[in-house]
Amino acid sequence: MEIQPGQVVEFLDSQRFVSAVCLGKKGNRYHLLTHLGREINIPSARILHASPSPFGSELPSREEMLKTLQAIQKQREKLAEQIDLKELWELVQGEHYAWLPRDLAELAFSGETTPDHEAALIRAVIDERTHFKFREGNIVVQTPEAVAKLMAQKAREQEKLKRLAKGSDWIEGLWSNEENKKDEALSRLEDEDISYWTNAIQDFCIKGDDSEHAPAVRSLFRQTGKVNPTAPFDTLVLAGIWHPDQNLEILRHGLSKDFPEKVLKQAEELAKVEIKPEEGRTDLRHLHLITIDAPESLDLDDALHFKRLESGNYELGVHITDIGELVEPGTPLFEEAITRATSIYLPDLKIPMLPEILSQHAWSLHKGKSRRGLSFIMEIDPKGNIIASNIVRSIIEVKERLSYDEAEKLIEGEHWLRKLHTLCIEHQERRIEHGALPMPIPELNIIVDPEGEVEIELIQPGKARFLIAESMIIANEVAAQFLKSNKIPALYRSQPPPREQIMQGGETDLLENLRQRRLISRGVLSMEPAFHSGLGVEAYTTVTSPLRRALDLVMQQQITSFIKEGKPLHNHEQVEKISIYIQQGLNSAAAVRQARVRYWILKHILQRKTETLPAWILEVTPQKVLAILADYLLTVELPPRRDKNYPSDKPVDLKVKKVSPRENVLKMAWADGAP
Repeated sequence: MEIQPGQVVEFLDSQRFVSAVCLGKKGNRYHLLTHLGREINIPSARILHASPSPFGSELPSREEMLKTLQAIQKQREKLAEQIDLKELWELVQGEHYAWLPRDLAELAFSGETTPDHEAALIRAVIDERTHFKFREGNIVVQTPEAVAKLMAQKAREQEKLKRLAKGSDWIEGLWSNEENKKDEALSRLEDEDISYWTNAIQDFCIKGDDSEHAPAVRSLFRQTGKVNPTAPFDTLVLAGIWHPDQNLEILRHGLSKDFPEKVLKQAEELAKVEIKPEEGRTDLRHLHLITIDAPESLDLDDALHFKRLESGNYELGVHITDIGELVEPGTPLFEEAITRATSIYLPDLKIPMLPEILSQHAWSLHKGKSRRGLSFIMEIDPKGNIIASNIVRSIIEVKERLSYDEAEKLIEGEHWLRKLHTLCIEHQERRIEHGALPMPIPELNIIVDPEGEVEIELIQPGKARFLIAESMIIANEVAAQFLKSNKIPALYRSQPPPREQIMQGGETDLLENLRQRRLISRGVLSMEPAFHSGLGVEAYTTVTSPLRRALDLVMQQQITSFIKEGKPLHNHEQVEKISIYIQQGLNSAAAVRQARVRYWILKHILQRKTETLPAWILEVTPQKVLAILADYLLTVELPPRRDKNYPSDKPVDLKVKKVSPRENVLKMAWADGAP
């Protein structure tokens, strides 16, 4: 298309139709004056329509040209509004595939048509984009199928725009400082369009970029001008749908403290099942069994007895509530336990593996209640070596319940717990000789009140907790050897050696333990027994917490079935399949636990954001410095200091640069301001 000076042309600029006069040509571009008074250069490919010059052979003044162009622009806008493209399409559909604009304009308008009519028709076609298409200077007639598809698409787009407008109006009301506007916004929560947005925003908050609603939600908040990353979450809080401390990690992993109805029904039935004499269990109710747990604990799955033997050795009994025979494979309760894999203990919530009617009541080792037991009876010499062991299906009854504090006092006195504690120390020493790396590190105790206020303290590991932990290690070691010796399909826990060993084991220096912990290898769960370097044992599994861990439940089933029937309950393929579900559940639980603990730590740090926080330097590289906050045992990253002064044996002071629990952001800086 060759355009001469003085001709009027039509083109699109930022989706707006522009009328212009050609002033000349510069290379491959036409120099134009638009009806808006701008002079621009464009290639011929952008020109939609060209009209003969309305000025004659001589171009008038700039003012005259602008006046004429503006009149042409208004005329074409007016003509375009008069065109009924649907009616025109019905008239020509089925005749020709493509039309010249002037030919189709003669059908669209009555009377004589001009270039303005042609340009107006082109405008209408491009704007409507349904019944016709403008392609390479021609107007193409769409097929009925294409029109139907485009009409449906346009209807969806219109619905989206309508919904977007409603959502924007709702958010502005919800965030308003005027109470009447807030109340009006809250009253609209049941509205279909608002309900769509609240569900979409929830999905976006949970899934982020993986949410199918991500583009729509981002568009909504851009339109309302709320670009803060937490604005979608804060909107749901303002709407009363979520609370300020909502646990999104649980929602991301599909976890819930509630159980399906069929699981609860089975649990209620099992809670009524009594112990029967024909079960063939050894009655050990004459033994003085004790439990040692936190005062608030209700799911008690292990108890101890201890006595001196005539040989000079000692008998340690670790008695576990035996639930394996009742949780039959394939039942709703078994499937739920395997899927959950573990009870999850969070600062503000507990998600049990089994319904509380069982885990905290019917199957818990409460004082004075007869329970089915799986009893591990070990003979231990004064050096902490396991001389002999026996596993018994039993009936047990706890005679005494102790808290950790009460047990601590007895260990300091003349109670038999004192001797058991000594033997546990000896047993740990034997494990250290075999490469174990016990790393006594304080436990982070996070307390959250109903209002969301958080307190954090570090609890030093005490003698009673150590005694229980070591006794459980002994029982689990015996369980692993039993499974291994009898070639029972099982799941074993193992751990490769640390990537680097900087201590020998048993050291109590906190900083050295923290540095060593960063170098240990990830644990492995597999069907083949292998050395566990962290514990210093040749084979290891866990069986002592069947109320709280699916692995322990399944291993208990394998052992009790073998003792009773001479064969395991699950074959190799079944155990392998179970392990996949358990590992998935453990991974989800670990992610939820880590995220939630970090959330509450950051919230506590937020309360102290004006304070200096003590920290220890863990590692220094040319690019960064890793430190651990002494009050939280939380690793943080710092920029290198120019003076390279990094004390390794005393704490340094840090300050909070930025902290946002909801965004999971913590940035620290040197308190002295050093670069």
